[in-house]
Amino acid sequence: MSGKPPKFKSASGKSTDSSVGGPHRLPRADMPLPPATRQPDQQLPPFNLDTGAAAQSVSVSAGLMSSVIGEIAIAASAPSFSDYWIPALKNLGESDTRSVQVFKQRQYVAVADEYCVQVVPDTESGQFRATVASELHASGPLMTLDAKGKFWRPVNSDDPVSLPGMERRGLFSKDDSDQPEALRTIDERLARLYPTMTEEARGAMRRERLIGDSTLAVARLEAEYFTLVKELGAWTAAVPSHHPVTGLALTDAEVAAHRTSRQLFAEELQANWSRQVTTANPYTSSLLEYKLDIVGSMPTLSADFSHVTEINLSSSFALSGSEFLGCFQGLRYLTLTGFALKSFPFEVFQMRALKTLTLDNCDIRLSEATVEGLAHIDELTLLDLSQNPLGLAPDVSFMRRLDSLYLSNTGLAEVPAGLFDLESLGYADLGNNKITSLPPELFDVPDVWEVNYNFRNNPLDEDTLQRITAYIDGAGLDRKVLIQVDGDVWVPQQNVVFDGVDSGLDSSGED
Repeated sequence: MSGKPPKFKSASGKSTDSSVGGPHRLPRADMPLPPATRQPDQQLPPFNLDTGAAAQSVSVSAGLMSSVIGEIAIAASAPSFSDYWIPALKNLGESDTRSVQVFKQRQYVAVADEYCVQVVPDTESGQFRATVASELHASGPLMTLDAKGKFWRPVNSDDPVSLPGMERRGLFSKDDSDQPEALRTIDERLARLYPTMTEEARGAMRRERLIGDSTLAVARLEAEYFTLVKELGAWTAAVPSHHPVTGLALTDAEVAAHRTSRQLFAEELQANWSRQVTTANPYTSSLLEYKLDIVGSMPTLSADFSHVTEINLSSSFALSGSEFLGCFQGLRYLTLTGFALKSFPFEVFQMRALKTLTLDNCDIRLSEATVEGLAHIDELTLLDLSQNPLGLAPDVSFMRRLDSLYLSNTGLAEVPAGLFDLESLGYADLGNNKITSLPPELFDVPDVWEVNYNFRNNPLDEDTLQRITAYIDGAGLDRKVLIQVDGDVWVPQQNVVFDGVDSGLDSSGED
């Protein structure tokens, strides 16, 4: 049998048992390893980048970050003027002398190019007040024309009007926010949503995503961003009063610390949506890597993060909330460590491009339904469910590309269905489980397959151990299969040769 390419293992840090002398697989050459998990610095990129600073990754002071996220939390709980904004209607009539347009007996005023607000007369002041069509009584601010007589703004605001959620979140530079008439083109609006994206990349986005009416399409992106801001603001403020694991009440200092941790992660997500690199992820926005020191649950978001192809998140406090993953349907590599998911996340079933899946120490239990669903993620090359009380063994029968399988410390009493039919498999770790016997299919595996089965620290019965001994004793000199079990039966009385190179292992397994 010809030699196989070197095997790949992602960032979860698993390895074969070095104490037994089995072959150690090198990373697969055609698949990059994720970078090691890093604790993010206390400096994160700002959201007030000038569009001219397109290639820069900058950091902001903790005070500014707190101020920004504080505004986000306020936005989540209180109405904003931008909540009244709607895309300008193309069939509005000509403006009257007050720059008011009428459509279907409703009055509208322009607040920026391509945006307007519905207004009604305020009986007390005689001015116009912003409203929305669903209101019986107008709740918005009183409105007045700006000094140029072109756009309307709230009476109590001396600041120019800008796109919803943008100027307040810092996505406009100060100079730009003083020039609302500059917001004329689709490209300029995209530049404010994605301040570090190149002009060429924005052009590609327009062709690929702004299909149909580009004005409405970019308005939807703006609304998506502002919704993300408000959802993250609500999540940032919602620190639980008690520890979800211990049940102990959190002190004021602990609540403040966890709120700060949420603030930092919220800013990381906003930057990622805007395709900005950060201190924690300095190379590309297609990777989201972060160490979370947060109690409670992950945020539930409605924004589209399909540009992210790899997630590597670790949690220090058993975070819950797999709904967060629903925004990341373009993932190819997913690694979660230390979460409290309880069950296999159904959101993973929507990730059609997934290649490697690591859910290590996430308190996962499999059901018959999730075993069935997982079996049909058939493009996986790596599956790691280590350190979870699975209850049921996964079915790997259809995973014809699977290279590495990690199921140690999962309480399994049987091996996964289809395990010994996978010619692609290079390493299967089922150590530290409750397996007492191995099925006959193991002894039908061709002994020239380059595969390492680890069954160490399982209470295998005597009959199984004797069958393993007989299988290995009957193997040829070119044997490449390894079967690791407790004792000295896992390798025969000979030196094992791999691709013509003496392994240097004593076949007896003795020291």
